[in-house]
Amino acid sequence: MKPSVVLVETNWVVDVTAPAHLQSPQAVQLLQQADAGNFQLLVPAICLAEARETVPRRFTPRSRSEDFRKFVRWARDEGRIELEDAESAFRVFDKFDGLVANELTKVSERLDRLRSHPGLSIFPLSEAMLERQIALGAMEISLKPYDLAVLAAVLVKSEELLQEGHPWTGFCELDSDLQPWDKSGARKPILSDLYNNSRIWVYGDFLLEEIDRLPDGWNTQT
Repeated sequence: MKPSVVLVETNWVVDVTAPAHLQSPQAVQLLQQADAGNFQLLVPAICLAEARETVPRRFTPRSRSEDFRKFVRWARDEGRIELEDAESAFRVFDKFDGLVANELTKVSERLDRLRSHPGLSIFPLSEAMLERQIALGAMEISLKPYDLAVLAAVLVKSEELLQEGHPWTGFCELDSDLQPWDKSGARKPILSDLYNNSRIWVYGDFLLEEIDRLPDGWNTQT
């Protein structure tokens, strides 16, 4: 059983707009499946705004290759590798830095291109979502303001979809703070109840693996 609507957030956006060789195949496949009509993919607009800042910061090439450069310099100076090998390595690093730097110039273009995908809908925060964010902030859950905004958007959107006749929605969530289980797999009561009450099934990846049944207590009648 798979959902007809799948919600995603910033982690997914980052994984499909990162430099080409660093994109997540699972994230790309999720978009392809949505475009093929297997389900509708939804993402809050604020996640695109965050990804626009996150991708360049996370994938800045020099910071990713500098440790390797330091190793090669050390190994060359210590006589552990030949000078020719060191020079070849530096040429590879330079190509890597240039390639990634060029790829990072395409982030805005990739983000804008997401809007053209037929299987993806980007929705803004509504007044109801902002009000839910305030209500969530008063609860005993330790979440940053941005995470509260995403959670509010996901909960309210799922409830709106319920009203439209969708019995439940899927939510691909890689951020441990918003997952309804802890590192040991134990249930987080408050988050679990919030998702269950809004009829949201949370996936810890982008695979949408089959589930045998919906959680106990879920009413699947439309």
